[in-house]
Amino acid sequence: MKSNKTCTRKQAFTLIELLAVIAIIGILFTLVSPQIGKARMRAKLTEQAAKARYIVEAITAYESGSRFSTGWPKSGETNTATSTEFLVSLVEGGYLDVDYSFFAGPGMRPAIDQTDFEQNGAECNGWSILCDLNDATPGNLPVVFMASYNITGGGFSSAVIPIGEKGFVFATKNGEAIVLEERDMSGENFDSIFNKNLIDDLGTISVMEP
Repeated sequence: MKSNKTCTRKQAFTLIELLAVIAIIGILFTLVSPQIGKARMRAKLTEQAAKARYIVEAITAYESGSRFSTGWPKSGETNTATSTEFLVSLVEGGYLDVDYSFFAGPGMRPAIDQTDFEQNGAECNGWSILCDLNDATPGNLPVVFMASYNITGGGFSSAVIPIGEKGFVFATKNGEAIVLEERDMSGENFDSIFNKNLIDDLGTISVMEP
């Protein structure tokens, strides 16, 4: 008796079909990967913006008695030489409730403790702070910003923070945190953002770097 079973032949992909699939996957990856990179960068910058705002809030609390009327930021009776020293004074004074790894920028080595932070500020601290401000200083002036940008020299240093010119973050005297992506970072924009004419006119404003 003959069986009614039919034989089915399993079809495999040909080499050409496999190559076509691999090529399509490659094209899709090429199109999508830059967007993934931009999303990751945006997330890093947003995290740094929250840190900048928190630092400004701490400085405001530190100066609450005079509201910048005597020039700030200060540590004790005199201005500190570096932002690292000043940030230590904010932490030790209870104005910033963070550990010292908080101050590392993207790609920087976080500080292990206070001693590590104080001794290796430029390696573990990603922030510069504009100082000697007062009540008359405009509220939209950036006062805490990523140390990759040099106001007096006018330019970026990728050696300071590996993020380089891919993005920038600052917080204003009023506590507004701003995130800038690479497309927003032209020279004219920065002259406007930092109001360099105002800084030059005031003369007394200086920058505390790590």
